[in-house]
Amino acid sequence: MPPLAGSASPFDLAFGLPLHPLAVHVPVVLLPLGAIGVVLMLLVPRWRTVLAWPVIAVLAIATGGALVAKLSGEALAARVGPPGQHEQLGNWVLVMAVILCSSTLGWWLWQRRLARRRRSNGVIGLIAGTVLGTLALGSIIVAVLTGHTGATAVWQERIAPAAAPTTSAEPTSPQPTSPESPAGEPATPSPSPEGADAGDTGIGLAEVAQHDDSASCWVAIEGTVYDVTAWIPQHPGGPDRILGICGTNATEAFSAQHEGAAMPAEQLSRFAIGSLDEG
Repeated sequence: MPPLAGSASPFDLAFGLPLHPLAVHVPVVLLPLGAIGVVLMLLVPRWRTVLAWPVIAVLAIATGGALVAKLSGEALAARVGPPGQHEQLGNWVLVMAVILCSSTLGWWLWQRRLARRRRSNGVIGLIAGTVLGTLALGSIIVAVLTGHTGATAVWQERIAPAAAPTTSAEPTSPQPTSPESPAGEPATPSPSPEGADAGDTGIGLAEVAQHDDSASCWVAIEGTVYDVTAWIPQHPGGPDRILGICGTNATEAFSAQHEGAAMPAEQLSRFAIGSLDEG
């Protein structure tokens, strides 16, 4: 399941950029808009004649946009890795768009037939309207969740507020350069980060292997050791992809999954804790 460095799909790139971020706006915007139109048609019968065909046209465009968004999303996933929950919700957007568009068209044609025969909807009309309204509300929810998960996957780590630096109430004096403190006593060395040895030695693979679960997850990639514990619940492809490589040298798995992608390497660099001692 490793992603390709590129994709031959016609839905891959547009003007040198991924098509998916552009295409996804069509269903995410038009599907809720069309669904709102359906609800207005159900609640205000006198508006039906004016709204019906424009609403059906909007839903049809949203359905086509959902298909393009799905195909372009698959092409993008081939480059940067699967997006997990966002991909699943994207599939549901296409399903809901098809169902809502076809149901609205069928319902409106039925309403026109009843009007020509001067017949009322009756109980069947009430049930049909309730089902159609439920589909419309469900489509809005799915579209909003899909847009939210996509935005979260792209922007959450980039706009997360940085941790505020800790400050002391009293100013600190610079450390003496002499091996002895001003009082003549040996200076106390600063502690090294957890798991990292002082000096030139790095972190051994045996020590990395001790951190192999969700409570503490270390991985070695291309000669560097990373503590990715905090990244487990945030990984766009789901936590299982990280849990499966905890405590291992994951160079091969990372390269296969993210070869040629700059963003994963940039995100990974924030979790480095030391070099790998391969001796």
